Amino acid sequence: MHSPCYFPGTVVPVSPVGLLTGLFSVTNGITLSQVCEITGLEPGTIQNWIKRGYVAHPVDRKYSKEQVARIILINFLRETFVIEKVANLLSYVNGNLLDDSDNIMDDSEIYECLCDILLSGELKEGFDNDTLVRKIDERLMDFKEPFPGAKDRLKLVLQAMIYAWWSAEYKRIANQLTKNI
Repeated sequence: MHSPCYFPGTVVPVSPVGLLTGLFSVTNGITLSQVCEITGLEPGTIQNWIKRGYVAHPVDRKYSKEQVARIILINFLRETFVIEKVANLLSYVNGNLLDDSDNIMDDSEIYECLCDILLSGELKEGFDNDTLVRKIDERLMDFKEPFPGAKDRLKLVLQAMIYAWWSAEYKRIANQLTKNI
């Protein structure tokens, strides 16, 4: 029996409509309690990430699509990496985490790329590195670099994120298999 498939970093089942597209098609922001419901995180965890400079402060107590994407990315990456490594990974493509002007690609687009690649048929049951690189290249085919080398940085980060997701997934499967031992 297969367990339900969730959007990476969330407790939301996958649907044909992208997670962020669906959420933000009717609103320009969501509350902390809604972010917690989507991610399964405690409010204190998110507030700590804001205090540490990993996520920008909400505006009028509302979290934007980009902030929610950042929270989701941190949430699933921290299953594999320590939080400082997560921040370094995100900074590698987006410079200062609190300044959107230096982003190679905003976090909501990174998350969309990640979901497109992870939820594609070819990578659902594992993959080899050549397939992964090909899928990333296909997804970024029309990407316009803001500066030379930006696309290579983005490809490296996406590759690391996908391996991190699979690492967490394999750990979950191993724990499931051994829960009665």
